[in-house]
Amino acid sequence: MKRAQQQGIDRRPFLVLIGCLLVAGVACSGFSSDPLSISPRLAWPPEDPRVSLEAVIAPRLQAAAGGKWVRWLTGQPPSPLFHRPYAAAWQDETLLVADPGAGRVARIGARGRIHLSPGDLFQDPIGVAACRAGVVVSDARAGKLALLDEDLKLVRWLAVDLSRPTGVACSDDRIFVAETAAHRIVILEADGSRRLLGGRGTAPGEFNFPTAVSVAGDSLWVGDVLNFRIQRLDLASGEFLASFGQLGDAAGEMPRIKGIAVDRAGHLWVSDAHLDQVSLYTPDGTFLMAFGRRGADAGEFSFPAGIAAHADGRVAVVDSLNRRVQVFRSIDREPETES
Repeated sequence: MKRAQQQGIDRRPFLVLIGCLLVAGVACSGFSSDPLSISPRLAWPPEDPRVSLEAVIAPRLQAAAGGKWVRWLTGQPPSPLFHRPYAAAWQDETLLVADPGAGRVARIGARGRIHLSPGDLFQDPIGVAACRAGVVVSDARAGKLALLDEDLKLVRWLAVDLSRPTGVACSDDRIFVAETAAHRIVILEADGSRRLLGGRGTAPGEFNFPTAVSVAGDSLWVGDVLNFRIQRLDLASGEFLASFGQLGDAAGEMPRIKGIAVDRAGHLWVSDAHLDQVSLYTPDGTFLMAFGRRGADAGEFSFPAGIAAHADGRVAVVDSLNRRVQVFRSIDREPETES
């Protein structure tokens, strides 16, 4: 390096190039270390486990090749991938994560390869879903809904005039979006037409700042945040079917709902950012269990947000302020039936 300085070589352009590689995403891959394996395996409740923790994913970006040279040139370790992640969705064996703190969407492959959306595409990407047409992302601040291709590049804007869109879910060619500031659910049909469900209120089928949505079977589940409840709607008609939940600080109550998913056993997983825990319910709203507490250890949370359930039993929970995703597994049981 001293010789290079004597010859008048400026290494700053190389640092700029490496910086571009680090943030561009298309040439980034690998975790700085493998996802953390939990040993001994954590499970809840200990005496009769329903849920186990499989991995904690907190990747760091590094160039696809020459990671040691990057660190040597910059003097810095690889940067964290997540800044303030919020939502997640499984796309086959890859995990999609919307990160409003970084202004991008990340795809994490089964072998650790990382692919990022363009850095200038989103202002506040807060919802993500893997749909038949492609990857659908809501941008809450811009009021837009984007359709991305396999490279996470923009195909087109599906909607551009929404009032703080957040949660996104799909069923066949239909897309369901929580339009939070308008207190309703927007349904986008394959032909581009829209249907609106709800409005502000406390009656069945009305909402007060809905954020999370999830599709399972013939039902649409909605996290009706400031009504402190989950509502179940008929997927085809939008008709109100049932609701459960209440305000409180005890396990099983819902002071700040952030994510909903339905696992392969038919149980609802609901994250609560005030309680820093995840609760499980039967489809009729019967409380089964809660796990987690505030902290940064495995199985603990700091502002748990989006939840994504995989068909194989894995359930990813975005642990937002800990800048990571924790992957749990639903332990197989016969699903409870509604009474």
